[in-house]
Amino acid sequence: MSKHVALTWLLIITLTICLLSGCQRKVHTTSRTDEVLGTIVSATVNGSMDEATLSSALDAAFLKAFELENIFSAHTLDSELAKVNESAYAAPVRISDALYTVLELSLYYAELSDGAFDPTLFDLIKLWGIGTEDAAIPDAKRLKNYVNRHNYKNVILDKSNQTVAFTNNEFSLDLGAIAKGYVADEMKRVLEEEYNIESAMLNLGGDIVTIGNKTDGSSWNIGIANPNNPTSSIASIEISNQTIVTSGNYERFFEEDGVLYHHILDGSTGYPANNGLIGTTIITDAAVIADALSTATYVSGLEASMALIESLDNVEAIFITNEGEILMTSGITEKVNILDSE
Repeated sequence: MSKHVALTWLLIITLTICLLSGCQRKVHTTSRTDEVLGTIVSATVNGSMDEATLSSALDAAFLKAFELENIFSAHTLDSELAKVNESAYAAPVRISDALYTVLELSLYYAELSDGAFDPTLFDLIKLWGIGTEDAAIPDAKRLKNYVNRHNYKNVILDKSNQTVAFTNNEFSLDLGAIAKGYVADEMKRVLEEEYNIESAMLNLGGDIVTIGNKTDGSSWNIGIANPNNPTSSIASIEISNQTIVTSGNYERFFEEDGVLYHHILDGSTGYPANNGLIGTTIITDAAVIADALSTATYVSGLEASMALIESLDNVEAIFITNEGEILMTSGITEKVNILDSE
């Protein structure tokens, strides 16, 4: 037997033994939880690299998230967005790549949803104060000043100079319904591109982002919260390297005289959205898109939302009605497992 043939057989035998004995590199898992943009963010990464490298990957992803928080937070006085709100009516304000990207997407989805998604409701949000100790039903006369304004049409972006300007001073921007998704996408990008992470899950307060599959090669099984009992799941779906974003009436709210007032406001009425849906879930590849669409569909109601999502490529949705009925778009019906909702 020639030396070449002998080496070939040795390689084959070695590989066979390795396969039969489960020969593989040990997979490590590292997790971290922190708060970003007022949301609890948890992340778990898996890989064959050592735990120190995995921890460094998570640290880098969270560092990116904190950097973006300083851009997008409407409640932080020295954030980039706060400075835009303060100055953009007086003169165009030059903004960062990240803020320009998110504003451009915000205006696109505002137009696409006919204002159901509206990034210019910050003053209305502050008036209600939902999620704070000052939450209360606003005075009807004051509320009229914020209703059906469609002020997103008064936000002017200049791509060549990368600036934003306001054509009136009757509104302020709040990107809470989309910025979290952008942050999630950027955390995923850091993990994949800078640290070659091939298996991970991020949870940004209901924005679920996955990288690859679980360590055993199977898909991630994600539960969809039951809006009437948020500690349980009403359905589940398996995904790989995708994102799921859910909006529901149970996330932030207060009750008065037996009525629940949640944080997803309808700019056409000034009140929390009440168009027949209590939960909307979007499944797609980018969290920033899913974030905007989950809000838009919640506000729009079932009929308009079903038509919108069916018109979009590579986007699916699950809708839960006031009566607890579960409906979904055509491309996902066979992938969703309806659970006992009792």
